[in-house]
Amino acid sequence: MTPIILEMRASARNVLAICAAAVTLSGILVPAATETYEQANIDANGQLRIVTATGKVIRPRRLPARPNIGDQVGFDKVAISPDRRVIGWLALYPNCCTSYPIPLALVLYSNGRTRTFKGNELPVWRWRFEADGKQVAFEQETVHGGIGVHYELRDALTGRLVEEYDPPSPQGPNAHPGPNQTGAPGWVTRLDSSN
Repeated sequence: MTPIILEMRASARNVLAICAAAVTLSGILVPAATETYEQANIDANGQLRIVTATGKVIRPRRLPARPNIGDQVGFDKVAISPDRRVIGWLALYPNCCTSYPIPLALVLYSNGRTRTFKGNELPVWRWRFEADGKQVAFEQETVHGGIGVHYELRDALTGRLVEEYDPPSPQGPNAHPGPNQTGAPGWVTRLDSSN
């Protein structure tokens, strides 16, 4: 083969390699279609029902049983993020020492995937979306007494811990730090002021 033909073959191989790399990267760089949600509620049977912008109905499965606790028995505090791309709710579990189930996990649903947040394993009593739905803040504490109050701010899609806050323990039984805690981050104050 002549040097010109060898050079043309090498150039053709380089062009093919560049094209293959571009096709591969385009699958990585171009985001997949994102579902948006129009409605989320708990139906008469206690099942969570989500409706997408295209009218598709989604009924998420309950979380698996927790050791020494049992199966998830319900859903509570369902909300749609401001950008309508994430649905969140609390997963309720039976509790030996109360007449009502308790919320032991915050669950987020987006594009067919769920992400579960358990924090420090105490009940999750309050939660809300932050940063237009890109983050989620939640508060945990014991069932009675306001002991062990703990807050987390997480990235809604990756689950990454953005920030956490443990307020100083207030004095006295049933004391709770409450809204407008001195020195608390803004996301904690907003969470305490909501629901």
